[in-house]
Amino acid sequence: MNLYIDIGNTHTVFGVRKNGKFLRWRLVTGRYETEDEIYSNIKPLFESENINFSNIKSVVVSSVVPSLDYTFKRFSEKFFGIEALFVAADEKCGVEWPVENPKEIGADRVANVIGAFYEYGKNAIVLDFGTAITVDVLHSGKFLGGSITPGIFTMLYSLFKNAAKLPLIDLDEIPESSIGKNTADNIKIGILKVLAYGLNSVVEDIKNELSSDMKVIVTGGQSKMVLPILKHDVYDPDITLKGMEWYRKLHEKN
Repeated sequence: MNLYIDIGNTHTVFGVRKNGKFLRWRLVTGRYETEDEIYSNIKPLFESENINFSNIKSVVVSSVVPSLDYTFKRFSEKFFGIEALFVAADEKCGVEWPVENPKEIGADRVANVIGAFYEYGKNAIVLDFGTAITVDVLHSGKFLGGSITPGIFTMLYSLFKNAAKLPLIDLDEIPESSIGKNTADNIKIGILKVLAYGLNSVVEDIKNELSSDMKVIVTGGQSKMVLPILKHDVYDPDITLKGMEWYRKLHEKN
């Protein structure tokens, strides 16, 4: 059994594959000043699924929070006796990275691209909804780049913080009309519809620019909020973990 840790700016996902399926636990990304704090959070979750720490044979980490890397490295070494494998864009994973600086690519995006490549083919667009929304373009087995935009809640909290009279609302539904009759609907339309329709347009631009049919894959904790109006082929909440799994297999093979 292998442990996959996806450290994001807002949430950290711990995942293991059990009986062919991923078990995922999503925790708020804290400061995690010590490896013992991580252990105290994850131990009861393991126990609830009858997973012993001795079952874990490898630890793979995808991190976009560099300040936490050392703590998770120590967590792996102390509680599993394993050197953690950190995901990064490299030549061992079968994907080419012809961008200006591959080292700048976030580990989550690397994992998404690898997962898309091995699960869905050489031509894909991955939309990942987190603190930021990333668009990753894979064409002919090469990561060409993409885009980054603020995430749904990032936009909502920024609007609430910087506009004195606008309330913090629940984004619980997508209004049918695109003409809001009250402040809440105005905000929902402005965030959910404008964002989703904008992403739909960007995806179409990418397909036209590459003159290629691309499989559109959606993932991320906030993606379900716009899924009904987002043009896509596949919703895969595990694409990042799958990419990390492939990354481990390829590194072990090489």
